[in-house]
Amino acid sequence: MDDTRALSAANGALSALKRQLSATVRDNAYWDDAFTSLNADGSKDWATENWGLTTADYPLYDTALVIDVDGRPLIAYHKGAALTDTGVDQFFLGNLAQVVAAARRVGYAAENLPVAFVKTRNGIALIGAAAIQPSDDLSFDMATARVLVFSKQVTAEVAAEIAETFHIEGLLLKEGAGEKAMLHADVLDIGGQEIARVTWPPLHPGTAAYHRVRPTIITSALVLVALLGAVAGSGLLVFRSLRNSERAATYRAKHDALTGLWNRVGCLEQLEAALNSAETSRICLHLLDLDGFKSVNDAWGHPVGDKLIKTVAARLLANLPTTCLVARLGGDEFAVVDARNVEANTKSLSDSILDALAAPFSIDGRTIEIGGSIGWAQADVDASDSVELLRRADLALYRAKSLGRGVAVFFEPYLDEEAGKNSELEQELRQGIARGDIRVVFQPLIDAATGELRGVEALARWNSPTLGAVLPDIFIRVAERAGLIDQLGFQVLKTAILEGMQWEEIGISVNISPLQLKNPYFCIQVREALAECQFDPARLTIEVTEGALISNPDQAKRAFDGLRQVGVKIALDDFGCGYASIGTLREFGFDSMKIDRSLVVALNRDNDAAAILQATVALANALRLPVTAEGVETEEQAIALRLSGCEKLQGYLFSRPIPAEDITAKYFPSAVADVG
Repeated sequence: MDDTRALSAANGALSALKRQLSATVRDNAYWDDAFTSLNADGSKDWATENWGLTTADYPLYDTALVIDVDGRPLIAYHKGAALTDTGVDQFFLGNLAQVVAAARRVGYAAENLPVAFVKTRNGIALIGAAAIQPSDDLSFDMATARVLVFSKQVTAEVAAEIAETFHIEGLLLKEGAGEKAMLHADVLDIGGQEIARVTWPPLHPGTAAYHRVRPTIITSALVLVALLGAVAGSGLLVFRSLRNSERAATYRAKHDALTGLWNRVGCLEQLEAALNSAETSRICLHLLDLDGFKSVNDAWGHPVGDKLIKTVAARLLANLPTTCLVARLGGDEFAVVDARNVEANTKSLSDSILDALAAPFSIDGRTIEIGGSIGWAQADVDASDSVELLRRADLALYRAKSLGRGVAVFFEPYLDEEAGKNSELEQELRQGIARGDIRVVFQPLIDAATGELRGVEALARWNSPTLGAVLPDIFIRVAERAGLIDQLGFQVLKTAILEGMQWEEIGISVNISPLQLKNPYFCIQVREALAECQFDPARLTIEVTEGALISNPDQAKRAFDGLRQVGVKIALDDFGCGYASIGTLREFGFDSMKIDRSLVVALNRDNDAAAILQATVALANALRLPVTAEGVETEEQAIALRLSGCEKLQGYLFSRPIPAEDITAKYFPSAVADVG
């Protein structure tokens, strides 16, 4: 009975491997984009990028070919390396043509593709093929089609995985008849001929009984030995236990539990010791902050994030000089202390750190790409202790993060000056918000068809007492960093609602920072402001960028639901400049969409810009989302946007952002006359 079960399981495992490869080949061959790209210029590059290079580390196949009608390969790759025409035939030992011919015989859009085993230069492989074809074209000629071929070597690891999954002990892949005493399942080629066998030994009843009682016997013997040893050496064990506990406690106090690296306490202790050492002529401290780590945690959870942190630690240890001390300060922040006695190019150490992060990480079958920002400082007369050196490196790291991903910045004195100026600017902004110095201006939203005013967008403006007019991008970023964004954002919202009460026919749009959505009282504040001013919620639109969605999607959904309950609309701002997808638009259920000004500006210099714009607007129309275009500066842009289907336009062509009284004077002259 066990032999019958094992034989059925082995055959089932081989069939499962075939079905998996068949599905992979079908998904890639029955693909309109693939058919179109392979019949256009650059077909070889497209096939190499999408199929050839992926053979280096893709789990479902390690060999990919695209075979032309004449039987010659357009591309041929094995484990990321290209194969020549001669190399292809030698690799498959002349067996490839039979598989390609079978792929053309199965017919258009066939479900059952030719998948079988084949002998190769490296042993037995599973191979599958299908004609690359378009969808919904019954007249397609299979005889002229290019054929996509995937294969995967059936290695000892694959056999071991089958054995573990289907509980077949001792399963092996053998090219030949194997031993007579072994059970087997046939491995067949495309012509149905046996080319190998999956073999395993039968489990006899006596053997099975022995295997069942063996753990008990071994355990009993070990327990007896352990008891005797415990009686003989109890005193020694107690002493060693106390000593080891002390060592373990000291180790835990100075090392990171996740990675085993030095922690902040241990790093600063080692850094201080290096600074006090008379033998050390130069000390450099590099601080590394991972770029994109939070997105990994948000997307796949903390277990994957922890594994990524451990892998990063291993990469740093493997790629940096052994004389460097590597530490994890907490979260996704690492430190590298370079205390070499010889002069070295410290910039090259920063490059080595970034290079260690450049290659993608493979975590539980996921390919994850992250980067890093580095700030580093060198010890000198003014920075001779660990605290000051850490402060300088931290300032440099802050500057590196503000410049974008993958940047290394060395501490220079001007960073101290900038930090002081930022602190002063933060203090001035705090006082300005308290005094109500933040002004709100409005930029019109114009009906693309009629040219009439349909709404206004409220924008914040601030004049610093010492610097004069400060750009919104600067003071809003300062407010977010200083924890002032809730006060600033609510002040702008309240002012916009109060001013908007005089324009009853139009809507008011207000931008919201992603940090405001993290405030659990944000929706309550909006509802109270609307109720206090008796402002119609249907006239208010909250604009958010996709940063609010990426940082905490669940939080954003809860905030959106709370706003919609009172009738407030939600618009996605700056669509087209980031990574927002169709799934994002559907998941969050926006009421409208504003395309980024970069798509509008591109109309003047990019021949493909109009097509991209039309596709973006068509996407919005398919999702029944009204579209507003911002950054309109010329009549030609306005015409192109109107023809593309944009409902509202915004930009300097119509008006710069202006005070509320100018909006009234320009678009509501009768209201001005009544007041007069």
